[in-house]
Formats: sequence, C-alpha cells, structure tokens
Amino acid sequence: MGFSPVSILYVCTGNICRSPLAEAQLRQYAARRGVAGRLDIASAGTHAWEGNAATPEAQEAARRWGLDLSGHRARAVRESILRKSDIVLAAAREHQEWLLREFPGHENAIYLARLFPRRLRAEPPAETDIPDPIGKAVEYYAEVLRLLEPTLPDIISGVLEDVTPEGAK
Repeated sequence: MGFSPVSILYVCTGNICRSPLAEAQLRQYAARRGVAGRLDIASAGTHAWEGNAATPEAQEAARRWGLDLSGHRARAVRESILRKSDIVLAAAREHQEWLLREFPGHENAIYLARLFPRRLRAEPPAETDIPDPIGKAVEYYAEVLRLLEPTLPDIISGVLEDVTPEGAK
C-alpha cells in the first residue's frame, strides 16, 4: 500500500525571496532528517511574475547556507496549486489574509509560517511575519533563513506524526 507525500506550500509576494528560501531550507532539513521522500515542498507568490528567478541576493544568501536557488522560477498561487497542498505556510499576515480572501474553502490549510509549529509546542514569537528583504542587502535575506530555522523541526513533526522534533524527549 503506497502513501502520498504531505504537500507543503510556502507563500510570499513575488516568490523570488522568502518563499523559495523557505522551500529550499525545509527541503534540506527534511533530507537531513531522512524524510524528504515523505514530503512535497513547494513555493508560490501572491503576485508572482511567472518564470522570474530568485533575486541575486536570495541566491547568495541561500549559497551561504548551503542551499541552491539557481533553478528556481517564480510561480503565482492558483486554485490548482492550493488544491494539492495539505499545508500552506504564509510568510506574513498579509499573505495569509490574501489567501483566505482569494481562495475560500482552504482556510483549514493556511497558517503563518512562523506560527504553524508554535501552535504545537511553544509560545509564539513576538513578531510573526517574516520581513520582506526585497531591495536590501544579502544579510536581510539570510535573516529570513535564521527566522525560519527554529520552525523546521516542528513543521516536520507537525505534518509527520511519527517524527519527533530534534531534541524532544
């Protein structure tokens, strides 16, 4: 008997900064945990220009973290993409609200990226949005990865019930 991978979709505005960084980071983490084959991780943007590459700064920040965005191409959120997504992780409240407004019927799948794991185990962070680094230095793009890193163990354990977070007893 086969299984279907759990589909996780990260969403930001243009799908050229935050969401592709988050996608690549979670892919790497899932591979390290040995569960990559059980997940289908993707990204899209609320106002993406189809086919755009990740920004040079996002690519450089990714490279510094051992990630590769060179093949990434932006795509816009569509109903067909949401229908295939078990969990949708929005970079900021504005994305969450846009998704809820534009795609009614998916509200049980849409979360803020920094809150999804927190609803499971710990107190929420003081700031829930992932700041948009567009137009800023590479360090701001690396900050996106730094902010998302603590969420990775709980995202994995939250969608794969048999996997415990690293460091959990």
